[in-house]
Amino acid sequence: MKLLNNKYIKKYWLILLFGIIVQFLYLLLSAITNKTGFPLDDAWIHQTYAKNLVLFHDWYFIPGIPSAGSTSPLWSILLTPGHLFNNEFYFFWTFFISGILLISSSILIQRLFETISGKSMKIPWAGIFLVLEWHIIWATNSGMETILYIFFIILIFYLIIQNDIYKFRYVSLLLGLIIFIRPEGITLLGPFLLITVLRSVKRNNNWIKEIIIGVFPVLIFFGFYAIFNHRLSGDFFPNTFYAKQAEYEILYNASILKRIVNLILVPITGVGVLLAPGFIAYLYTSIKVKNLEIFSIYLWFFGYIIIYAIRLPVTYQHGRYIIPTIPIFLLLSILGFNEIKNKFVNIKESFIFGYKAAIFIILAVFFYLGGKAYAIDVAIIESEMVKTAIWINENLEDEAIIAAHDIGALGFFSERRILDLAGLISPEVIPFIRDEDLLARYLDENGADYLVIFPDWYVDLEATKREIYTTNSIFSPEAGGENMRIYFWND
Repeated sequence: MKLLNNKYIKKYWLILLFGIIVQFLYLLLSAITNKTGFPLDDAWIHQTYAKNLVLFHDWYFIPGIPSAGSTSPLWSILLTPGHLFNNEFYFFWTFFISGILLISSSILIQRLFETISGKSMKIPWAGIFLVLEWHIIWATNSGMETILYIFFIILIFYLIIQNDIYKFRYVSLLLGLIIFIRPEGITLLGPFLLITVLRSVKRNNNWIKEIIIGVFPVLIFFGFYAIFNHRLSGDFFPNTFYAKQAEYEILYNASILKRIVNLILVPITGVGVLLAPGFIAYLYTSIKVKNLEIFSIYLWFFGYIIIYAIRLPVTYQHGRYIIPTIPIFLLLSILGFNEIKNKFVNIKESFIFGYKAAIFIILAVFFYLGGKAYAIDVAIIESEMVKTAIWINENLEDEAIIAAHDIGALGFFSERRILDLAGLISPEVIPFIRDEDLLARYLDENGADYLVIFPDWYVDLEATKREIYTTNSIFSPEAGGENMRIYFWND
């Protein structure tokens, strides 16, 4: 693929420029608000696995104890160069590769737009929209695998849409590899198989043979993924797959329709609300002209949301599990507006100009609001989880056993043995993850010395315990939360 030859470099310099600027601005906002860091404690889980992979050459969260607490092994591996040097080089490395992936994803979405629309644009608007979308920038600087996952999703669709049998062959390999980024990436097998069958029928090829050829590499990768996790935990999926569903089981009380609506609100929070008509219009057009290739992309989008509505209907942390659908939503929406503009040539230029102006105003407003949200998210993690972990490292005995719900920064900085109340590295907790009596018994039986939690996350787990430390930081209370605290457990 010649995506970055001289012609494309000249054309996509705006994407490159915007990509560098927006990433820098979000990092600057977080540094001004408090300091540079990650907006999710889970990002420190990946850093911990990466660091221990460099130090101990095995898949450890706690040194010497293999565990399947990383949903994205490939992302953790990509982070390892950041731990080859001392100090905080891992920050630079993480943001550097994330920035490259942001720019590459934006270029790819522009190429995909031009491939589908059949038009070459002097200004790469589709790519610019993606690089300026606040969810995407937040995800890029989150320290998580999300931007890598997004890049693979767009790349797979780009290759699927190409009517080139040689490029199409790469898709099955990417479908296998994406499982090591996020296991739900296997959902892309649906569009791949549908288009495989359609094109095989058109070419009078044996579609069963084509499916077998396409699926075989995916099965090989899936087998390796299952073996990898089974070696670590005894299950074929990472512990997070089971732990998150158990922790948020209460959300299943809402109707499936309400869950779906809540998740669909994620991509339209921001500029998506003005782009939604284009998304709907292009769906109608695709059905009307029987464009099953485009329709398969819509099927993936809605199917992905429905799967999450059934298995993990959470929208916290800005809907981070649904963020990977946003590039596809933007793509289809922009394609829809492009068709609307071409079909309804009598639309007044003043209306078109006003609508475009509104889109860019909303894009700019949410870019700013998203930056503020990112800065506060980072400040909370740094002033609560990271601060607590460093205090533990400096003040508690080396052999202490720490029970905690948030283990990311704790594992990276504290260098203590951890009992994970969320079940990510302690999967035996998952069956009683919401039962505080059984959790207390578990901590007693496993010799916990200290309990580290936000008090409002539990009813009375810490009620009879003596507090020895609190962060007293301002950011979490100002956001409506509490300060993280440490209690004597075995006092």
